[in-house]
Amino acid sequence: MTPIVHGLENEFHDQVIFVSLNALDDAEGQRTFEALNLPGHPSFMLFTPDGVEVYRSFGIVEAESLRAAVENALNSMATTDEP
Repeated sequence: MTPIVHGLENEFHDQVIFVSLNALDDAEGQRTFEALNLPGHPSFMLFTPDGVEVYRSFGIVEAESLRAAVENALNSMATTDEP
């Protein structure tokens, strides 16, 4: 999944902040996974800038599915910004 995520990070670098955490690090990653009730790796979440969760997925995800989720999130935020 890392190459897919890095590819999306390169593609959307000017629109999305990507954060990678390790659920088994006995530190921030583990605390975050527990707080968000994530089952483990890989888990993917998308949030709006104000912290509203708009996407959650667990397990292997096809690159196009993850790209579509990012694009949908960006598009939905763009439409809510319009007057």
